[in-house]
Amino acid sequence: MKIEKIPLSKLRAHPANANVMKGEYLKKLRRHIEKQGYYEPLVVRPHPSKENCYELLNGHHRKRVLEQLQRRYADCVVWQVNDEQALLLLATLNRLGGQDDPYKRAELLEKLSQRFEKNDLLMQLPEKRQQLEKVLACRKPPETLDPQGLPELPQTMMFFVSGEQRDTIEASLRRLRKQLQGDDPDAKMNRGDLLAVMADAYVKKFAVDS
Repeated sequence: MKIEKIPLSKLRAHPANANVMKGEYLKKLRRHIEKQGYYEPLVVRPHPSKENCYELLNGHHRKRVLEQLQRRYADCVVWQVNDEQALLLLATLNRLGGQDDPYKRAELLEKLSQRFEKNDLLMQLPEKRQQLEKVLACRKPPETLDPQGLPELPQTMMFFVSGEQRDTIEASLRRLRKQLQGDDPDAKMNRGDLLAVMADAYVKKFAVDS
């Protein structure tokens, strides 16, 4: 495929182009071309009605950026297509594309972050700061914790009671919570906490009585 340098003044946008790029992405595209100097060649065809001109099929935003950078020429690939083929290309070239594998994308961004400053990357990548930081955080190995420093995990207790016993327990829990309102004004104590208080009170009373 031959790449030709064509004067920007000879390139005309196709009137049926429907692809629009957000301003923030256009700025990033400009920074990339301005800094790296590389860009995907524009796809054009000989203009159907204007002699010695070309009609853009793909690359409207790249042309706009090149004009902003006061470039005189654009790298282009010339396709010999008719009107019907041109319309079909307009509908597909800017729409068809693959999808990034999240793991490989994260790996790529990590490699870039090792070679470029984060702020410099954010000016050129489509990701925003929060997205980039989240992806890079996923690439970090998990922190190793000392088991001795871990808090004790909650334990599960399961037992069966009759309906009458359940009512007795529920009434006791409500009564105890009411009694502890001064010590627990925000009612942060859960049912397990209340059961533990009841059990501890019984054990202490039983120890005294014995």
